Amino acid sequence: MTEYAVIINVETGQRGSFPLPFPIHALERIGVTASYSGQLEVYPEKDDTFGFGLDGHMYLSELEGYLENYRRRQNPYHHDYMMLSALQTDCDYFLGNGYRQENRLWEGSVENHIKEMKRLWKLFPEGEKPEWLTWEQILDYEKKMKNDEL
Repeated sequence: MTEYAVIINVETGQRGSFPLPFPIHALERIGVTASYSGQLEVYPEKDDTFGFGLDGHMYLSELEGYLENYRRRQNPYHHDYMMLSALQTDCDYFLGNGYRQENRLWEGSVENHIKEMKRLWKLFPEGEKPEWLTWEQILDYEKKMKNDEL
């Protein structure tokens, strides 16, 4: 089901309903071009603006940021990316300020933690694998976290 947002050009009062996410040039139909410097009123049908224009008003650059954020959240792997990133952060903490305390790991033990990271990483199809964490890096975390002499 397509979600829509009502966008109002505050300067002219022109308004339009746009399917989310939409290309920014679609705003030309309400008089908004790339050089537009005024504010827009943005009312998503169901979505929250996630900190972009908390009062419903946005500048064009804020709307572009909101639309990019919306696109990213539509990725079916969005939650898995977030979880893998959180697990990676736990690894860094465990190896640094966490003083190797396994109770600080999401999965409760190094073995289970790395196992979950591997499981998540394998879920992503080729071309969707995270660029910020390779399989080799996961294996490196495993080696470092299992080595008590670091």
